[in-house]
Amino acid sequence: MIIKSMSRKAPTFEQLIAYIARDGEGGGNGTFARNLYHGGENTSLVADQFHRNYRYLPKRRNGNALFHEVIVLENQGHLSKPQQAEILTDLAERYCSSRAPDQLAWGRVHFNSDYPHIHMMISSNGVRSHKRVRLDKATFAGVQRQVEGYGFERYPELSGRKVYDRTRTRENIKVTKNEGEMKRRSGEPSDKEKVAKAIGACFHHARDVEDLKSWLAVCGYDYYERGKTAGVKDQETGRKYRLATLGLSNDLDQLRVRSASRGRQKQTPSKDERASSLLNSRTEIEKAANKQLDGFEQEQGSER
Repeated sequence: MIIKSMSRKAPTFEQLIAYIARDGEGGGNGTFARNLYHGGENTSLVADQFHRNYRYLPKRRNGNALFHEVIVLENQGHLSKPQQAEILTDLAERYCSSRAPDQLAWGRVHFNSDYPHIHMMISSNGVRSHKRVRLDKATFAGVQRQVEGYGFERYPELSGRKVYDRTRTRENIKVTKNEGEMKRRSGEPSDKEKVAKAIGACFHHARDVEDLKSWLAVCGYDYYERGKTAGVKDQETGRKYRLATLGLSNDLDQLRVRSASRGRQKQTPSKDERASSLLNSRTEIEKAANKQLDGFEQEQGSER
């Protein structure tokens, strides 16, 4: 499971709604709405209500206008789409009740990749509130752990691995002087830290580089390689991040090692496969020997 949050400074509600609705597919109940005065099926009403609520905020330079959030599951091919949609909308409800209990939230379930997921748009302020809601890094990490734990406990049929309940040693993220000063002033994690955390979860789930590309695409990133340099590109902003600056170069090396090891395991027959092969060879040899023996006995009989 991957839970990702992306902030936007401009009130681009219509653009994000169009993006979420474009590939939305819900199996009958995939639309998610919270703190709206309607069910969220009419996207024009959704945009209007978000705009009205945004006007309560005082103008502020670089203030967040909204959040684009995503919850991604591993492949759940053993479950029907309606079942997956029900689980995702319940996880979204649980997530928003902890992360944004008083804020507007709207989203839809997507099945346009191998990994079912739900996109959500969340207002930066509560209903008719004049204050922006600020979520620090530690609190958000706690929400991620809580929702992930709830998901696997509430739905034991879910396949996948936990990401947010483990401790992990990672390379240091390389930040510029301006980025460091901005972090100290705001008290919030830098953009690189947010990206590194989201992509780190993708590395944890991926089986090989191709699988990593699929996970990244769902989370809004494109993987690229330029010579010996590997990185990701934000699909919305076009900004590029090298894995080395995100402290993820070792993760890529480990992924390649796991992928190569898996390839060797597929090529090397197992004990059962080797035993079966030897048994088949023995059977064929016995058949050939019996055939030769029958021919010899027939020849001896004809001579007599």
